[in-house]
Amino acid sequence: MTETPMNVRFPQGRTAFLLIHGIGEQNPYETVDYFAQNFLKYFQGQNLPTELEHLIARRKLANGGAWTESFVRLSPPHNEQDLIDVHEYYWAPDTENKTTVPEILQWAEQTLDGTIKFYNRKENKDLLDKLLDNQHRQGVFKFRLRSLTLFLRLFNFLYPGLRLAILLVLLLTGPMLKGRFLQSAWKLSKQLITPPLVNFVGDVSIYTKTNPKSPYQRIRQQVITDCLALLQQISQDPHARYDQVIIAGHSLGSCIAYDTLNLLCIEASLDKESSANMGIDKLKGLITFGSPLDKIAFFFRETAEEQQYIRQRILEHLNSFRVKPEFTRKISYLSKNPVTCKLEQLKWVNYFHLKDPISGNLDYYENLENEEMTDKTKWGTDGHLIYWTSMKFYESITNHFLYVSKK
Repeated sequence: MTETPMNVRFPQGRTAFLLIHGIGEQNPYETVDYFAQNFLKYFQGQNLPTELEHLIARRKLANGGAWTESFVRLSPPHNEQDLIDVHEYYWAPDTENKTTVPEILQWAEQTLDGTIKFYNRKENKDLLDKLLDNQHRQGVFKFRLRSLTLFLRLFNFLYPGLRLAILLVLLLTGPMLKGRFLQSAWKLSKQLITPPLVNFVGDVSIYTKTNPKSPYQRIRQQVITDCLALLQQISQDPHARYDQVIIAGHSLGSCIAYDTLNLLCIEASLDKESSANMGIDKLKGLITFGSPLDKIAFFFRETAEEQQYIRQRILEHLNSFRVKPEFTRKISYLSKNPVTCKLEQLKWVNYFHLKDPISGNLDYYENLENEEMTDKTKWGTDGHLIYWTSMKFYESITNHFLYVSKK
């Protein structure tokens, strides 16, 4: 972990963070609350007076619909030149409670299989040895995804009996219940016995379904295009005049952030002359934390059969942002990638915790820094959410992205 600079002052320049929340039951402005509140706490810990302001801006969706965005500004008193704005892209209603436990387990099994095949390749032996080079990474499970898969297998086996038992209890005690229990006993039985971790993984499994015939694919595309629309409007905001824009995604939000930047690269490649007007030059940072990006990448690689080399190469080109070239299939055709935008100026830092079963060291991508968080926490949901309240997390972000030269 980097150390806070000596004689620190409030970060210079005008910075915008676009937060993309992760999986789970999220409410509007929760990520803004966590992020701004803990940044404020961090600055106060550095004896930096900081003001907090609520602002609004007129925005448009990708389909042209208008809406009003609320965001928060942190700034030093009596200083209009230096500021940090915290924006949020809220997408939670699109994926909540839309998949089943067997579907979630199937996703985990497929992803685990892809992960094991990846690390068992001869060319990746050194990468596996590096991941297992310290005591924290040793143990029964060589791949931490395996522990998640075994947990889901056990839950899937017990789930029908547990749900039936809870349903019978609710039906028998119905006359004495009140409050939230006065709803469908069948629906409530699912809510009561399903751990938050299962719902978290369920959102991830929905996002990986890219079959054009699936309704999830339409949802996924809408999420990405709306996120890109907001990102570009923030980057080109004539009133805020940001020096830099940093996109930060937690959990599945990190995948949305990545796919948004990937789509931006495709759009810029289609119209190179207008790429300068897309706000690309303002994009200076990508923060991923609690990210399943590697796991989703493994899932995608399994979707193309060995003989479908043309389809495989098209998928690789359309999902090529910062992917290591050694992970593309070696064929003599279609070697030129039509997606040419690389966002070279963008710094990428990935944060993960060994108690977080969703996240991990990102090995599938290049030109990024992997930083392990070491805060004490429990395995599972606690480990997946630890970043939001970790002062070490905000210290690291500040040193990586705010106390840096603007040249």
